[in-house]
Amino acid sequence: MPVELIGCYWTLAGNYTFGAEDHSPWSFRARAEAAGRACYTGFGFKQADLRRILACHGYAEIRAILAGNGLRHVELEALFDWCADGPARRQSDADRQLLLAAAAELGAHHIKAAGDFGRADWSIERMHDAFQQLAGEARTVGSVVTLEPIAFSNIPDLDTALAIIGPSAGRGGGLMLDSWHVIRGGMPLERIAALPPGTIGGAELDDGTLATVGSPIADTLDRRRLCGDGEFDLPAFIAAVQAGGYDGPWGVEIISAEQRTRPLEAAARLSCASAARLFG
Repeated sequence: MPVELIGCYWTLAGNYTFGAEDHSPWSFRARAEAAGRACYTGFGFKQADLRRILACHGYAEIRAILAGNGLRHVELEALFDWCADGPARRQSDADRQLLLAAAAELGAHHIKAAGDFGRADWSIERMHDAFQQLAGEARTVGSVVTLEPIAFSNIPDLDTALAIIGPSAGRGGGLMLDSWHVIRGGMPLERIAALPPGTIGGAELDDGTLATVGSPIADTLDRRRLCGDGEFDLPAFIAAVQAGGYDGPWGVEIISAEQRTRPLEAAARLSCASAARLFG
């Protein structure tokens, strides 16, 4: 393979249902084996699914299954409400402890975090301070927490995300850049290319139409396309991320109604091969 690719959780999860229990109907072992056969070199876990996996496998067995299928890179997601109060924060803290523990046990490349889709009114200063603590915890376990700007969240753009990441960039914190959110959010590629080394902690690939179809959230969850099957200028996105100093594995995140209906082998093979072709 010309590049290291992570099969992100949603790409290989099958016909899941979005929500608090959005675990995959397929076993971890089956997904890991399909990812390995497709030539992925990384695997993505999400907290609800991870809890189910841990009910059947210990971390030592998980590590053995990953290694046996050539899956060297681990992505963990997704932490929300890390700046909230009350019950939402209590659930977030439980997820946080799980993801940090898994990062330590599995040597995770990164842990994904995002803002609030209800656009909670948290100040930049509050989010900055909370993120510094989170990044410090990720650094302690040998990982990075990557913050993903999403246009329909309260972290909608590069400027907001970078202000929150602040001095943690390259020190337990980083920026997660998904081609879907970068292109749909109109984030300038020249800004990405000029980022200081160490700022970008992770990058993900998917394709789609330039115009939003229906609501932004529904479009994001149902209409992403395999790389090369849409209208995004993915070579330009890749070039900008690489110019910004990122040289780690690339996630492939195909979240779509079509991908959810594909058989596991096809879901893995098509998503991996289409992304790999972008790198020659």
